[in-house]
Amino acid sequence: MQVKVFEAKDMTSGLKMVKEDLGPDALILSTRTLRGGKLGMLGKPMLEITAAIDSAWPEKSTEPSIPLRNDSSSSPVQEFSPVQGQDNEPLTYQNLGLDAPLQRGKASPGFSGVHETGSKTDPTALSHEISELRSIIDSLSHRLAGIDSPPVAQAYVEPEYSAQSANGSEDPIIRLLLSRGLNHQVAGLVARFTSDVIGPQAGGSQHTLQGNLTKAIGKLFTVTHPLENKLVHQKRISLIGPTGVGKTTTIAKLAAGYLKRFGGKVALITIDTYRIAAVEQLKVYGEIMNLPVEVVIKPTDMAAALARHNDCDLILIDTAGRSPGNGMEIQDMRTFLKPEYGLENHLMLSATNREIELETIIQQFSCLPISNIIFSKVDECRLLGVLLNIHYSKDTPISYLTNGQRVPEDIIAATPEILANLIMNPHGPGNNG
Repeated sequence: MQVKVFEAKDMTSGLKMVKEDLGPDALILSTRTLRGGKLGMLGKPMLEITAAIDSAWPEKSTEPSIPLRNDSSSSPVQEFSPVQGQDNEPLTYQNLGLDAPLQRGKASPGFSGVHETGSKTDPTALSHEISELRSIIDSLSHRLAGIDSPPVAQAYVEPEYSAQSANGSEDPIIRLLLSRGLNHQVAGLVARFTSDVIGPQAGGSQHTLQGNLTKAIGKLFTVTHPLENKLVHQKRISLIGPTGVGKTTTIAKLAAGYLKRFGGKVALITIDTYRIAAVEQLKVYGEIMNLPVEVVIKPTDMAAALARHNDCDLILIDTAGRSPGNGMEIQDMRTFLKPEYGLENHLMLSATNREIELETIIQQFSCLPISNIIFSKVDECRLLGVLLNIHYSKDTPISYLTNGQRVPEDIIAATPEILANLIMNPHGPGNNG
């Protein structure tokens, strides 16, 4: 191994000197700037370049190099490869950014090597020298790694969204679904599902396309109808949700609708003692329909209230509206609505809310077991794609839709066909009056 240190006024002349003295296979070990001479720190800076080559460079011979052999044995000593950097690439002039390879030649007369070590044939000494050289290379590699800026990672984008961003504006199916309020992920799902279920003929005219999409969307909904038939065993339904979604009015609609179709006995219970006139509102509905109304103030009173109406077919429980930001009050509802009471908790959501707000509400109320979702105020929305967005995200069945204030008219038992038509109807849902 031959190591030399060169001094030059700049990198260009220094590299020229190295390539002329050591040849094209020389390795640059380190560089540094020196200040000296008569003027000391005020003198002109010089560049010190430390370079090395595996063996002494022959002046005239063009024969290939021969591996080193031990003088005392005919077996060859291990041939050493060029020292490699941290990326397992030899540190040559090329990967240091030089365009032209180094050529053999002689050092410029104005410069002389400061340090020189000739090649050694002693394997032990050579191994020690290589170890020291590798330590120098490791140090240099770390410094070089610090110079290079780390690559900037590309932001992750969902594959479906990437594809839609690239060609969504050209796809009539995606474009139509987005215009109905579906988000990008659900729109991509519906488009693929339409193609799989309907087949290549899913497109066509605007009317045909809309009809096929409506059929496909209907197949993605799961619904339940807890009061579709006359009850054989007692059913207990509680309505939970944030403030202002219409829980009390919906309680009255469910009670009136069941009585109108099947008769029987229905009882109303409220634990909403926070809102002004909430109890009075439910009592008014009870008087109109001649139904008993129980007011439960403490969680310990709930079991007794349920027992008093053990002969009823249907018990409907009204609850106080709770802000999704108040987790303590939502947790407090669990003490009233215990699992051993056998309740079906229907979470009421306003279709007028933004999707991100609906996601937050569902997450906060999930401390209670949610059996179904009821969407209210569908008559106040121009776009109802949020119905499928939320259903796809949470996979909770939808039981009812409310579309007005009238009791008992303005309530709809959800079906896949009704939900799909509400989403794809370009004229909006309106109301059923």
